[in-house]
Amino acid sequence: MSSDEPAPDDDTGPLPVDNRAPAAGAAGERRFDAPLSVNPRPVHRDRRPVLLVAVATVAVLALGVLAWVFWPSPDSEDTPTGSIASGTPRGSEVPETEASDAAAERLRGILPRGYPPGACEEVAPRDGASAAIRCQKNEDPGGPLSATYTLATDEDALEVMFAEVLDALAVVDCPGNIQSPGPWRRNATPQQVAGTLVCGFDENTSTVAWTTDSQLLLSEIQSGPQGPNMVQLYAWWSSHS
Repeated sequence: MSSDEPAPDDDTGPLPVDNRAPAAGAAGERRFDAPLSVNPRPVHRDRRPVLLVAVATVAVLALGVLAWVFWPSPDSEDTPTGSIASGTPRGSEVPETEASDAAAERLRGILPRGYPPGACEEVAPRDGASAAIRCQKNEDPGGPLSATYTLATDEDALEVMFAEVLDALAVVDCPGNIQSPGPWRRNATPQQVAGTLVCGFDENTSTVAWTTDSQLLLSEIQSGPQGPNMVQLYAWWSSHS
């Protein structure tokens, strides 16, 4: 290496000009038509920030893909067994509230006459019943002071409910020496049993109860301390059953 050339680690700059006379045989003097040459030192840039940003970007994208793949879809949530996603009852099943409303409406339609508006109200039905209505005083002559009318779900339930009424009464024969409990018939169809009738006392309260089998209906009527008495109550039943 010539002593005039810079060492590799030295700062670079304009190279020294050789002012010596041209060698013999050279054509004319040396001219400087081209710009001076420089040999810049290579700059080693720190690429770590760029690398970190790239790694972070890849990690975020990877987490996004995993979340999209494994995040539960709303459509995949379990629905209750036996139900339809839209909430529409399956097949011909009737919602419980609609069935109870229909039963209560049917029961109101078969109540005996003589009750003024507001005298009757729906009550919670007992086991085996689809609807129940309790009424205050009936305004017809000899009408009961209170009464309860219940629709059974089926014949077996009606039989069970009537047996419960019997257990709560001190049973007596009905006025006119009519068997109690015993079958009763309508005058229009004397050959056909309409249901079962019973007369009795719940402590000192006169009570007449009967079933109307074709309607799955149990009726219970009671008097009060001031009447009507058993004869009057039975007469009202015979004209309103």
